[in-house]
Amino acid sequence: MLSHVSAAGSLVVLLGLLLLGPVRLLAEGEGPDPESNPNPDPTPKREQKLETVSAPEAEYQIAYTEYRKAVTAKDLQKALFYARKGHELAVRDLGLRNARTGVLAYNLGAVSCRLERYVDALGPLHEAETTYRENYGVESSKNLLPVRKLADAYQALRIWPQAERYSIRAMEIFEANQGRTAPEVTEILMELTQITQSMGHAKRMRTYANRALYNLHQGEEANTMAIGHAYISLATAEMMLGDAAASHNSLDRAVEIYEIHLSASDPKLLKLYAFAADALERTGREKRARKYRRKLEDPES
Repeated sequence: MLSHVSAAGSLVVLLGLLLLGPVRLLAEGEGPDPESNPNPDPTPKREQKLETVSAPEAEYQIAYTEYRKAVTAKDLQKALFYARKGHELAVRDLGLRNARTGVLAYNLGAVSCRLERYVDALGPLHEAETTYRENYGVESSKNLLPVRKLADAYQALRIWPQAERYSIRAMEIFEANQGRTAPEVTEILMELTQITQSMGHAKRMRTYANRALYNLHQGEEANTMAIGHAYISLATAEMMLGDAAASHNSLDRAVEIYEIHLSASDPKLLKLYAFAADALERTGREKRARKYRRKLEDPES
């Protein structure tokens, strides 16, 4: 068992701050955005290209057009005004659970998130999630837009149980549509390791890290940086659980991978050396700790 549990806990926090930023396995720009078109159907852009609406336009659609112009111009305050107006008009004209109203609710929540008004975003995002689910079914990939945005909003608000809940919900939808080892599932698993670390739930963190590693080994080479990140998450969970031997092995594996991809003087690699040395020293592994201290003193050694 690990000694000096409180000290080990501080090391875990340090590792999270230095090394465990969001790990994105997908290319930037693939995720949902706040520009969903309410006509004719709220299908995510990754699934199909949306058609434009024929004239004459309804009032809610006119408001949407102005919202889209404002988003394009990066005038988010104006976009917020028209998103709210468009949603109110759609509720009046189409009803609360109409699919088009759901899209406009999503837009309102999404632009609120972009303005970091996360509390304001929750109401419309929950409305959108309910509307999408009722219109398209529980496992439809269309639900990913509001569900993932809800997870992001709750993470920003540091409301970790809800962040975990909606991250799991998004993962379940990906699994139903793409399988348990899809890259999107693995990305969410890595996000869940950070959420559960923030809650201090080490057992669930270890489970998510092990699942991420399993997925990564199905589709990637054995020494990718993504696998290195997953080993760091696993080592962190094992340290929180007091499993010294397992955490040391996971750290060693992470170091091996980082050394393949990073130069000897790269700050991320040096921080990992420092973390590993501190963790080993605090658990009575002075000889192994000295190996990493030497690397810190002379990165080319």
